[in-house]
Amino acid sequence: MYRNTDNWVLHADVYGTPEGFEVFVEVPGVDRDEIELEVTPLTVRVRGVRNMPFQGATALAIEIQTGNFQREIHLPSRVDTTSVSAELNSGVLHITLMRQKPVKVSIPVQCEGNRNL
Repeated sequence: MYRNTDNWVLHADVYGTPEGFEVFVEVPGVDRDEIELEVTPLTVRVRGVRNMPFQGATALAIEIQTGNFQREIHLPSRVDTTSVSAELNSGVLHITLMRQKPVKVSIPVQCEGNRNL
């Protein structure tokens, strides 16, 4: 009755705030060292592995999913990848992401003869 289900599904909640996004991902029974977090401007990827909680005995019933997991969350707007924080508390990974500030660029408009306006 052993079950190792690769890529089991993580449940997640995403909240938008004026400053950014708060993401909560359920990872019960997963050690902090087994979690990998990757953030791009438009996605958050959480992956890792949950090992069997007990070794060295004959399993009579196994209902807790174990093995590799991965969850990719697409964000509705860009985030600053340098200001991400994550905290694991009671089996819930809380990720805080700040919105990327708009970049203001001045572009000179030229006329015929290459003169700036």
